[in-house]
Amino acid sequence: MDLIFNTLGWIGALLFLFSYFLLITKKWLATSFAFHLCNIIGGIFLSMSTFYDASYPATFVNLVWALIAAYGMYNDQYKKNKLD
Repeated sequence: MDLIFNTLGWIGALLFLFSYFLLITKKWLATSFAFHLCNIIGGIFLSMSTFYDASYPATFVNLVWALIAAYGMYNDQYKKNKLD
């Protein structure tokens, strides 16, 4: 089980870093679907890993991060659909 949750944690961390790098290099916008999706999946995976390790403050931060990204995705998609 350790390997599974450690792998999920590493994937989540890499998704955060990948999305942030692409944002900073202006390959992605903060409103892009892919940016939000990487943050949602990254937050969920890191939450699973930190929960398994009983690191509850980190679990909380990562879950909130994922929820904020989901809200951002919803809000951006809603605005996009409203303009169409």
